[in-house]
Amino acid sequence: MFASHRYLLLTALGAALVAAEAHAQFRNPRQVINGPAINTNPFIAPGLTLKQAAYNTAVLGQAYQQIPPYLLGYNPYPQTGYAAGPSLPMMPPIAASPYALSTTPSYNPYLGTASLGNSPYSLSTTGTAGLPAGAYGSPYNNYPAYGYQDPFGAVLQGQASLTSAQGQYQVNIQQARLLREQSRQASFETTRRRIELERWYEATRPTAQQLRDKEVAMDLENARKESPETDVSSGKALNVLLASIQKSSQLNLGPNVALDEDTLKSVNVAGASATGNVGMLKDATNLSWPEALQDSGYDLARKRLTQNLAKSVVSLKLGDPVPESTLKDIRADYKMMNDKLNDDTSELSASQYIEARRFLNYLYQAIRALGDKNVVKYFNKTWAPKGKNVAELVSHMTKEGLTFAPAAPGEQAAYKALYLAMRQFEAGLTTAQAQK
Repeated sequence: MFASHRYLLLTALGAALVAAEAHAQFRNPRQVINGPAINTNPFIAPGLTLKQAAYNTAVLGQAYQQIPPYLLGYNPYPQTGYAAGPSLPMMPPIAASPYALSTTPSYNPYLGTASLGNSPYSLSTTGTAGLPAGAYGSPYNNYPAYGYQDPFGAVLQGQASLTSAQGQYQVNIQQARLLREQSRQASFETTRRRIELERWYEATRPTAQQLRDKEVAMDLENARKESPETDVSSGKALNVLLASIQKSSQLNLGPNVALDEDTLKSVNVAGASATGNVGMLKDATNLSWPEALQDSGYDLARKRLTQNLAKSVVSLKLGDPVPESTLKDIRADYKMMNDKLNDDTSELSASQYIEARRFLNYLYQAIRALGDKNVVKYFNKTWAPKGKNVAELVSHMTKEGLTFAPAAPGEQAAYKALYLAMRQFEAGLTTAQAQK
């Protein structure tokens, strides 16, 4: 009843205000009636004028007209009745529905006896075939109960939803910022661990000197055992033993291992700043040319090269440098022989080619030595192996800054003998130092 009254009141008020607004729009909004001007559209609330309030009320009235009366609590079929019972004699009339439940057949045509099951709109408790109990009883039981909602409550609910959404938005923003900060912290942690890994790697990675020391230790271990013939002929094994012996300042602690003078004559040495190898120049007039290079196609270059090498050795033994013109002819003849050997590769067997190539390589080192300004020291015995035993040989080579150069063809036996002698001396010296 109260809701219906409120609906009618608001509708009437809205219609009146709309009519007043329509009538007032043809008049001056500010009129003078026997005194000061009258404002026909005053503010009735902060930010709300009278005309706006009237318009809002009219809109609400039009909206309410679209709502069925029974949803607003109004009964279009009123019937008056009185509550039964002696305890409520003054009970006001209440609305009576023609569809109200009656237990007498005279009032309810669908009720033969005083039983709820006889009403077609009552809840079925027995069910029908194929349906559960309670299904398809009253046709109105399955409809949702649409209740009336106060428009002001809807506004508040909308504002509450908006506030909740804004709050959730702020929460999402803060969570995103937190995740971003956590991502930054994770990146910093990753960077820190990468730096720690690099430091660990630099601390554990062997340095160049450590690798060199390890290589020297392995070479010494191999030299103390039976080194390959190639390491002996190249002078590598001899230089490794020489470096080990030179670390000791007391060579007299080692055993007395004698050396043969003829053996030392077939051993080649090199100065610290020297280039090439003079091994083939010791007997330049009697070079052992390989079979492939004795072919008639090499005769001219071979004979001229042999003569110029012998002439150069004579000059060096006299203490004179090799003339530049002689060096030029020697280099030209060597190039001619080298180019022809390359052209004859297909006509030679593998062994012939390898032998000839090795000989020319040794010859190339001898020619390089001829161009060295210190080459004269090889022939005045300044750069030559000297000593009656291994201790004296090591002392002389240390003083002159000499190392062992590769063996020339035919000198492998002398290198092998010297290697065995130096290995024996180094082992005895190491044992004596360990026992001291």
